[in-house]
Amino acid sequence: AIVLDSVEFKYDGQCVISTANVEFTEGAVHLIVGKTGSGKTTLALLIAGLLKPTAGRILVDGIRPSDSDFDRSRLQLAFQFPEAQIFESEVEAEISFGLRNFGYEGFGLRQRLRWACESVGLSERLLTRDPASLSFGERRKVALASVIALRPQYLILDEPFAGLDWNGRYNLLNTIRQIKHEGMTILIFTHEIDMISEMGDTVASLENGRLSRCFEVADFLTDQPDESWFVPDHIRVLKYVASAGMGVDQTAIRIEDVARAIVAGISRSG
Repeated sequence: AIVLDSVEFKYDGQCVISTANVEFTEGAVHLIVGKTGSGKTTLALLIAGLLKPTAGRILVDGIRPSDSDFDRSRLQLAFQFPEAQIFESEVEAEISFGLRNFGYEGFGLRQRLRWACESVGLSERLLTRDPASLSFGERRKVALASVIALRPQYLILDEPFAGLDWNGRYNLLNTIRQIKHEGMTILIFTHEIDMISEMGDTVASLENGRLSRCFEVADFLTDQPDESWFVPDHIRVLKYVASAGMGVDQTAIRIEDVARAIVAGISRSG
């Protein structure tokens, strides 16, 4: 698992992360939600080992990710707008770059390349193309494929839905579900509250540098006061409809399920 033990981080004397204690268990999708500027990217960099805590410790399977002997292939981080970091002139070379750095070649390399393309829904006919000639959504797929090609045990995604339309989000959701099914543990840092109910197994909130414990999604949404920023709009609508006296299924969480619950309630009320 990934364990944060009394983690603090200060930048120029200012506390950005304050006494974070949480455990992210294996094989699940963990959401860390917070407003822009709440410290999400800083926390992602700390967990990835690219920053060292000012106090406390972070352990990934018992090892500090910032240690020189940590196996970097086990934990990968996709930054916000990862397509901006593409530098190769051919898609195949871009996706293969990390694999070659870790010694993969021949059949092993091709096998992982093919798996990464299938996982993100990237057509192999694009492998010979220049990434610059692809659409925004296709470049995002290339960037994500290059990160997951190593098949890390842990994957960190920083604001992965930024800039995507609903079709792009739907495709990314499918990718996340597929790689989770194959045993990958995924940490998603996002300010997009509406996505909480669509993909997470647990949710932790980050506010004013303080990280909450992990909650089951349903429990997290149920425990939030109506005026809380952490309540997605569709849940807010469902609560409003229920408070107006319409009999609706208030256990619905996903956007589509909430829509069905409201339509069913309207039908019953005649």
